[in-house]
Amino acid sequence: MAEATAVRSRRPANRRELIVEAAAALFADRGFEFVSVGDIAERVGFGPSALYRHFAGKDELLGAAVDHALDRLADALDGVTAGSDVRRRTVDAVARFALDHRTAAVLWEREARNLPPDAFAARAAKLAGLRTTFVEAVEGAPAQLAGRMAFAILLSPAFHHGVLPPAKVRSVLAETAFAVLDAETTVPAPSTAPVPPGLARGTKREQILQTALRIFTEQTYSGTGMTDIAAAVGLSASSIYNHFGTKAEILLEALNRGNGYLQVTLDDALREAGDEAAALRRLVAVYSAFAVRHSGFVDALVTELRSLGDQAEPLIQAQRDYVGEWIRLCVATRRDLDEPRAQFVVQAVLMAVNEIARERTLSPLPGIDAALAELATAALLTPDGGAGSGR
Repeated sequence: MAEATAVRSRRPANRRELIVEAAAALFADRGFEFVSVGDIAERVGFGPSALYRHFAGKDELLGAAVDHALDRLADALDGVTAGSDVRRRTVDAVARFALDHRTAAVLWEREARNLPPDAFAARAAKLAGLRTTFVEAVEGAPAQLAGRMAFAILLSPAFHHGVLPPAKVRSVLAETAFAVLDAETTVPAPSTAPVPPGLARGTKREQILQTALRIFTEQTYSGTGMTDIAAAVGLSASSIYNHFGTKAEILLEALNRGNGYLQVTLDDALREAGDEAAALRRLVAVYSAFAVRHSGFVDALVTELRSLGDQAEPLIQAQRDYVGEWIRLCVATRRDLDEPRAQFVVQAVLMAVNEIARERTLSPLPGIDAALAELATAALLTPDGGAGSGR
C-alpha cells in the first residue's frame, strides 16, 4: 500500500512545462480573460496549489506561455545553419514551426496584450528581434515590407484551419511567401511632412465609436471600462449610457459598420469587374486601403471578436462569406489552385495585410496601402512555380 501511495504522489519531472502548455492551449482557445487558474489546473490534473508553487498568478502564466512560444520560434530560426539555399530553408523552418506550434502566433499577436505594459513590451521586443532575423535571412525585396508580409503569411495558420495535410500546407505557405518576396513594388519612404489632423465627426455617438476602438487597441477590450471611454470623449460616467448601454454595444456597432463597408465594396468589385482576376485586384486594393485607414477595426476584428460571445455569430458568418468570395475568385483565376489550397493562400494574404495595417511603424507611411496591394496581388495571382526560391 505504501509503495502504491508513493507512486501516486510522485510529481512528474516536467510539471512546469505541462502547466505552461495547458495554459497556452486554453489562452489561445478561449482568450486570457475567459480562463481561470482553476481551468488550467483541471486541464493538467493538478490542484490549483500545485500551479501556485510554480507561478504567482495568471499574468505570470501568460508570460511563460508567450516566452515558450517565442523560444520555440528562436530554436527554429537557430536551426537554419549557414550554407547554400538559406533563404528557402529559413522559409521552410518558419512554415514548419507554424504548423508544429499552431497556437504560438495567437499568443503573441492576440493574448500578450493582456500582460502588464512592461512585460508586454519585453515580449514585443523579442518578437521584433526574431522577425528581423527572418527578414535578414530571406533578404526580402523590399526587406522591411515584403519580409514582414512573408513572415505573417507563414504564421497565418494560427488564425484559421483547413483540410490540407501538413506537407501541402507548408508548400502553399512557402510558395505564397516567395511570391511576395520576389515581387517588385515601390517602397514608401517615411515622410517628415506634418499630417493634417482632418475633421472629426460632430456627434458624441460617433466620437464614442471612434474613440472606443482606439482605446480597445491600446489597452484591450477587457481592460477598458465605460468610464474610460466617457472620459476620453469628455462625458460624465453616467452620460455615456445615453448613447450606448454597454461596451459590447459599442464594439458590435463598430464591427458591423466595418463589415457593412466590406460587403458593399465586394458587391461593387464584382459588378464592375470584367473577369475574376480584375475583381480580385480590385478587392485587394480596396481592402488594403481600408485596413490601413481603419486599423482600429482590423485590430478589433482580429483580437476582440470573441469577446462578443453569441452576438458575434452573424459577423463571423459574414466574414466567412466575404473570404469565401475571395477564395472563389482565386480558384477561378489560378489553374494551379483548388479550393483547399486557395483557402490557405487567401487567409494568409488577408492576415498579412492585417498585420501590416496594425503595425504602428508601418501603417502611417504614405503610399503603404498601394505597396501592400501590389504585394498581396502578387501573392494571390502568381501561379504555382512562378515565384523563385533562391538567389
